[in-house]
Amino acid sequence: MSAGGDLLSAVLAVGGDPADLPFWEACRQGRFLLHRCGVCGQCYWPASRCVQHGARDMAWIEASGRGVLYTYTVLHHAYTPEMKGRTPYVVGVVKLEEGPFFHTNIVDCPPAALAVETPLEVVMAPHPSGMTLPMFRPRVEKSAPPEESAAAREGMS
Repeated sequence: MSAGGDLLSAVLAVGGDPADLPFWEACRQGRFLLHRCGVCGQCYWPASRCVQHGARDMAWIEASGRGVLYTYTVLHHAYTPEMKGRTPYVVGVVKLEEGPFFHTNIVDCPPAALAVETPLEVVMAPHPSGMTLPMFRPRVEKSAPPEESAAAREGMS
């Protein structure tokens, strides 16, 4: 079976929608996509129809993969065997820069370090199902380059 067929099988096995297959294929490539209306620019997740313009001008676009933590919960019980030994873990709702909300795990930080409005960025995580799952972690703001020293400005070597 092709890699795309394997992915479709994995998506269907977890109750996913085949309409979202381009999203899951992009995740495997490390890219985060949203479905956008070509008329008004409104973005959606999962794949959808624009509430104003229907399905005729919808297309997948590369998204920023950035957003802010809208709400979250810390789970202290492993509800599935896969999560045993991984508690506590955080499930959150991310308000993406492009507008939609995305439900996901928040990773790479202790739960106590999180707060609503924490800036986040996507990180892709391989899953035993064969899917690649987009999760979010706190965004590290890149600092501005250090100012040049006076000696360098004056051309001293």
